[in-house]
Amino acid sequence: MGRFGSFVAGIFVGASSLAVATHYHVVRGKDGVFVVRKVQNNLSDIYVDTREFTPADWVEHRMLALAIMQADRGDLLQDTSLDGFRSNLKQFVSGWMEESPAAKK
Repeated sequence: MGRFGSFVAGIFVGASSLAVATHYHVVRGKDGVFVVRKVQNNLSDIYVDTREFTPADWVEHRMLALAIMQADRGDLLQDTSLDGFRSNLKQFVSGWMEESPAAKK
């Protein structure tokens, strides 16, 4: 393939990548990577890792949450408040067990 062929291939790959980026979200959740169609065609939130999202993060990414719900992939919207509560509870219990007199015996 000559220079012109490489140029045309580059244009094709670039245009295809731009089309995918403007029409789809690539979402990494706890269960893997998923592709969700965007509600509005733009270049925001092309790739989003939602594994450590808090409720405040979902407020910042409302259009992503809406796209996930429209795609009937509500399983990607894990209960972040419950996950946070569980991790805080585990930290509290482990810290309490280390400090308790019964644990020192």
